[in-house]
Amino acid sequence: GQDSKYIRIDRTHPLDFDMNKVCAAGTGSFLHELANKMRINIVGEFQKAALAAEAPVSLAERCTVFMESDLVSYAQKGAGREDLIAGLCYAIVQNYLNRVVGKRHVGQRIMFLGGPSLNQGIVAAFERTLNRALVVPRHREVMGAYGAALAVREAWERGEVKAQDRDLEKLARMAINHTESICKADRKCHNECKLKIYSFGGRKSVWGGDCGRYEVNLSKGPGLTNAFQDYQRLFNEALEGRAERLGELSEVRRDSGSAPTVGVPLALHSLEWGVMWVHLLAELGLRVFLSPATNNHLALKGVESMTAETCFPVKVFHGHVHHLLNQVDYLFLPNVINTPTPQAEDRGLFCPLVESSQYMVRAALQIKASRLIRPTLHLKDGPGALLEEVRNAIPVRFRPSRQKLAKVLDLAWGKQQSFRERILERGEAIVGEIPEGEPLWVISGRPYNLYDERLNLQLGRQFARLGIRALPMDFLRLDEEDLSDFPRMYWGLGARVLRVAKRIARTPSWYGVHLTNFSCGADSFIEHFYQHILQNKPSLILELDEHSAVAGLLTRVEAYRNVVKTIQLRAGTGLLENMNCVCAHAG
Repeated sequence: GQDSKYIRIDRTHPLDFDMNKVCAAGTGSFLHELANKMRINIVGEFQKAALAAEAPVSLAERCTVFMESDLVSYAQKGAGREDLIAGLCYAIVQNYLNRVVGKRHVGQRIMFLGGPSLNQGIVAAFERTLNRALVVPRHREVMGAYGAALAVREAWERGEVKAQDRDLEKLARMAINHTESICKADRKCHNECKLKIYSFGGRKSVWGGDCGRYEVNLSKGPGLTNAFQDYQRLFNEALEGRAERLGELSEVRRDSGSAPTVGVPLALHSLEWGVMWVHLLAELGLRVFLSPATNNHLALKGVESMTAETCFPVKVFHGHVHHLLNQVDYLFLPNVINTPTPQAEDRGLFCPLVESSQYMVRAALQIKASRLIRPTLHLKDGPGALLEEVRNAIPVRFRPSRQKLAKVLDLAWGKQQSFRERILERGEAIVGEIPEGEPLWVISGRPYNLYDERLNLQLGRQFARLGIRALPMDFLRLDEEDLSDFPRMYWGLGARVLRVAKRIARTPSWYGVHLTNFSCGADSFIEHFYQHILQNKPSLILELDEHSAVAGLLTRVEAYRNVVKTIQLRAGTGLLENMNCVCAHAG
């Protein structure tokens, strides 16, 4: 597998839980991969070599790539195989302790479970590092499966699942046929997922789709509200037909004498402020075109165009601009510096990569400045403060007077605020429909993650299919939440995340999920505060990037759902008062 977990138990009750983030070091799959590369049998030979080492090498423990690179470097310098393998064992232990356990409590009795616990080299490295003996029971490699069986039995006893008649002898003899195929379930989808199809006993199991269509049984979904799709619907309605949406293969049709065309990439800040952008440009007499929904092809184009390493949303932004580049006369790429804030002292800033995205994509795709409409926007100061910047950025051939532009800006700002109010009203309606005591998952994150189905792996659909009531944070009125213990909050969206954490913390039956990206610098500042605010409730952090797959996301969502269900079942018993759960990354 590719999961590493930490579980703290006190008198049979779980108090803390975490899962690995991006790095797969220490997991069974990583050990198998390196053993194969070193031509060592993982069963027996690996641990014998590790235990025979005299001077284990010191490897980088930050991630699998650096570990493997260091192994090659030490091997080239003449280090012995035994010292290399022992060094790998120590690096795996340090990676787990630093990346998964972190500053959490490590008790006196430590149980090591899972496939890697069969490796005496890793067990010895743990014991020497922690200076205490580990408990390694028999059959520890299948304890997870045994626990799953017990959980199913308990669910069956509660009447939550139905028993199925299965003959174990027939199952053992059953032949499994494997084929592969390209998914064609949705004609509008261009991801071309390669599916693995397993047939056995008259049944079929399909894996490999990006959207989770096959991993979750669609026919049994409870049909809950998908607020993420509500956002998209309200966004499109707020555009009032003032923009045309380009499909992946469609092109702009140009008629003689038609108005100049401008493209708006639906990525980064446009997924929140796009309503204002569209009405502003349309009122100036431009034909506005929006880029298509993000898909694998568009994302790949963005990744290929990068000249520096960034988070995935910035890469996707490059892909959207690339798609529009040769189809429109102009590109609307504003430098958005900040966002409106409830408290005047909050700075409301976007992250530096979002602020500078126009400069990066212009250099990467070699776009002429004359084709860009690129005002610098301090949205925190309202529409009146935008006049001169916007006017100077508009090409002279259709630049309006200051008086006209002021009216246009007021109109566009009003359209944006009306869209925002409709979102809040929809949120109030959804919350009002939830039966008392039913859990609600409140999803925090940046709009370009929350409302881009490629970036979030169709998270809203997964929640609805799994019977989970989920609501993005933008549907809640949060301006009155007291953030005085975080004075002069730097990040605008970060402040919004902390405000929603405070609302979750004081609202019974509400639980927090934070959606973020690998290498998100801004979130690295606030995730600790988010968890601190929710310290008496479980929380789920999903960290995604271009390599993430829906299977990893569903694993963590289902684990978190089980934690929430346990809390609901034991509510009022006092058994889980101090429980904290952070299930991170879907890779």
